Formats: sequence, C-alpha cells, structure tokens
Amino acid sequence: MTRTRTILTALALLTCVPLAPAQDDPPAPVKTTTQTCGAYTLKLEENGFGDPDDRVSVLRGAEVVATVTDTMVSVDWCRDVTGDGVPEVLLAGFSGGAHCCFTHTLYSLTTPPRRLLTAFSAHTDTLEVRQLDGAGPLELVGADWRFAYGYGMSFAESAPLPVVYSYLPVTGGAPLYVENTRAYPGFLTTFAGRMNDRTEPFSGGMLVDYATRVITGRPGEADTWARTQPAPYAAWLENYGPDIRHDLGDLGVWDWPTRAGVPLNAPRTVLGGSFSAPGTREALALVGSADAATPSRGRQASTGTLALYRPQGSGIVTGPALQTVPVSAEQGGYLDSAWWPEFAVRRASGRDDVIVRDTRSGSVRYVTHRVSVSALTTLTDDPLAVAATLLGDLSNVARQVSSSYARPTPPRTAAQRSEIQRRIDAALTRATPWAALTGTALTLPRLGNFVVSAVEMTADTADRAQVTATVSVGEADADTDSEYISGTRHTLTIDLTRSAGRWAVTRWTLVPRTGELDQN
Repeated sequence: MTRTRTILTALALLTCVPLAPAQDDPPAPVKTTTQTCGAYTLKLEENGFGDPDDRVSVLRGAEVVATVTDTMVSVDWCRDVTGDGVPEVLLAGFSGGAHCCFTHTLYSLTTPPRRLLTAFSAHTDTLEVRQLDGAGPLELVGADWRFAYGYGMSFAESAPLPVVYSYLPVTGGAPLYVENTRAYPGFLTTFAGRMNDRTEPFSGGMLVDYATRVITGRPGEADTWARTQPAPYAAWLENYGPDIRHDLGDLGVWDWPTRAGVPLNAPRTVLGGSFSAPGTREALALVGSADAATPSRGRQASTGTLALYRPQGSGIVTGPALQTVPVSAEQGGYLDSAWWPEFAVRRASGRDDVIVRDTRSGSVRYVTHRVSVSALTTLTDDPLAVAATLLGDLSNVARQVSSSYARPTPPRTAAQRSEIQRRIDAALTRATPWAALTGTALTLPRLGNFVVSAVEMTADTADRAQVTATVSVGEADADTDSEYISGTRHTLTIDLTRSAGRWAVTRWTLVPRTGELDQN
C-alpha cells in the first residue's frame, strides 16, 4: 500500500480525538482575523476546540475560492516558492491530540488559485522551504511518520524520516509539488547523521539511519552497519529488518500516479520495485476514483485500477490497466480493498514479482504474479507461487478460526454459526497437507493469528529455492473471548525443490524471532 498497510496502522495509532467542551459550556466566541497574500485575502475564523470547526478561507473580494477546515487552522506562510512571481500560501489544519494530526495544503495564488499539494504531516506542524538542488523552484521539506510507534517503540523513542516535495511536471497538466524524497540522497544521509550525533543512541535514530541506507540503495550496507551497533539495537534491527525494507516500498514513488496525470486527490496503494526489468525503479499502483475521496462524501465505494508507472525522460508514464477491482476510498488518500498487491519479492533475475492478497471470496489467498508493462501474469509452477499458497492457506485458517470468537450484536443465528464452521473446515482441509511437511508444533484448529509482515527469497535457482517470511503466530485457548488473538513474531522458512517437472515444498519451519526493545 506500499501504503503499505503498515502506514495505515501507524496513522491509526497516531490519531487522537480532541477533547470536546463540557455540554453546559457556552460556545466559544469566533475570533476572526484577516491578512493579505498576493491578490487575495486570507480569513481565519477560530473557535478554539469548540464547534464549529475552525476555518481558513482564501477570498478574492467577497468570493471564497478555497477553504480548509479543522479543529484548528493556520496560515503557515505566504511566499513565492515556484519562482513564477506569484505567491503560494501554505494552509494547515490540526485535528488536535498529543501527537497528531497536521494536514498541509499549498495553493498557488493565480487566478483562480491552483492547489499544488495536500500533505498529511502527522506530528509535524509545518513544511520547511529549502533549496536542495541549487537552482529552480524551492523544495518543501516535511516529515514522514510511518514508523511512529512501530517495531515496539514508544512515541518518545520514535523519529520521522524526512520527506521532500519537489515542483515537477505532470502529464497532461501544470506542475505540482509531489513527493520526491529519493532524489536527495545526500540530504537524507546528512539528516540521519545529525539525528544520531548524540552521546546516547536511541531507537528512532537507529531506525532512520538504517532506513536511509536502504532508501539510498545500500540495503546490504544497512545490515552490515546494523550488526555493529550496541545492544539491544543490533538484535532489534536484525529482528525487524525485513519488515523495515518492505515498509519503505512506496517511499519516493507514492506520487508517481499523480506525476503521470492521475488526479491529485485520487486514493491509492503503491508498491515500489523492479517489475518489468532488472535495475529499474517502478511503481505498481492500485488507484481509485478521485470523486470517491471527496472529504464531504466520506468513505465511498469505487473501482480501483492497477497499472505500472515508469520513468520516461523527466516524467512518469503509466501503462495500460492490468486489473480492475472494487475498492473503498478513505479520506487521507488511502484505499481499502479485498484485492491488493501486498509484497514485491526480488527474484534471482533482478526483477520483482508481486504477491497479491485476495479476500474477495471471504477466504484468504496469496496469489503470485509476474508484472510487465502490459500484463499481469499469474504464476503457478513457480517456487514463490507455491510458497505464497502455503502462506495464504495458513492465513485463511487464522481468519476463519478467529472469526468464530467474535461476539456480534445481535448474536449469530444457527445458520450463521454453521457457515462459520463450514469455512473453518474448508480452510483446515486446504491447510492440513502442509502440516505433514513441518516439525513445528502448530495446532491448526486453534490457529487464530497468522499475519505475514514481509516475504523474501533467500535462494532462487533452477531446482532449489527458499522463501522466508516474518509472521505473527498465535493460537486460541480456553480464555479466548474475542477475534483479536495475540501472536508472537516468527521466521517462517520454506524450502522448495523442483523434481518430476514441478515445484513442491520439501520442508518448512517456524522459529521465534528475538530482539525486542525493552520499553520498561
């Protein structure tokens, strides 16, 4: 996704609900102030944390041409950052809460004003204006909080990655500010160095340093560096390394659909990788309708279109539709879908294949595809495809078993309970043959948590392959009283061989992963 689903989880943890005034308190008075920016008037109407929401409006005479509303609002700055002689204005909305959430909207005050950027900034209260490439339009620097609370960290130990927005051409339209962080490796490295320029190391700084090495194309160096760090950080980074690498997949390519002409507010989920050829940087994106993301309409059903986005010259181009599926759009630019590309897995060829999570039938399936510019081809007699089937079958058991512990209101009918049991039995039928290929003690009828966080191939030859995955595994017990069954982290290793003209799993193991931070 990826916004990636990890990003959604982190943002959900960040989200805080502001305190409402006591019911008997009188409404706070509206404070109205105005200021001028270019040919326009900026009008702020503030109510503190009361109702209605605060509002900042851009007016030309008496006409309101743009508006931002939130619990609190502000005008961050008014200046020409594009270099065209027309000022831009950065408006901020703040939802309230200890660590969240700021949203920034940038308008060029042309006639009429043109929206250049909407950025979800989480805990960061503004975008800084910088000149990072020595010439041309200025860059905007914010923060990417995708790792907040992640990997066992408290918020106090969390740290953001820098995010850089550049003013770049857009196919079929005028330039926009788009996320372009990977274009500034020197800036990223300097940022990471300064974050760790302190006497006592801290987990957030270590994570930013590791992530920066991955982002700037040095993942092998990142692992070597991590092993030299003091305890407990070396073991912690080794524990979460695969997850971190996966969770960075969409950084730097999230806005490639926008650069290819997709509307600015179209919701999406994005995977980065080398899909059509080795050594390329491409984005596989599932993009929904821009209309479905209109905040006033809330969550909306839509159709998502999967396509491959690639650099061409100084721009980004999109290939033909590879797949269309129903999706739901959520405010904030994200998609929720029962079919979505979850993992990009590097093969020995240097290309990435994609594992799609498909729950459209109510069951979980992991299906492996090879991607070209014009086609999405399902792989079957392939080691990654066979391994993904195993992962899907175990995930499906957990989904069906955990659902039986839900306690809906009103209670389920006898027919509904019978259908749940039928699904459990069907899932066990598919998964039971895998149990004969492992010595791991796993009680399938009680498996209620099996979540895959990352998938990698550690061997990929003509007749032998190995796939590893970081997974959370947990079983229901006599005290289980809800569908939320806790799990612990494991490495799942799948060994495969090719014989008699077909690929098959020869053995798989589950080994607990170690290396957690002590948060006490």
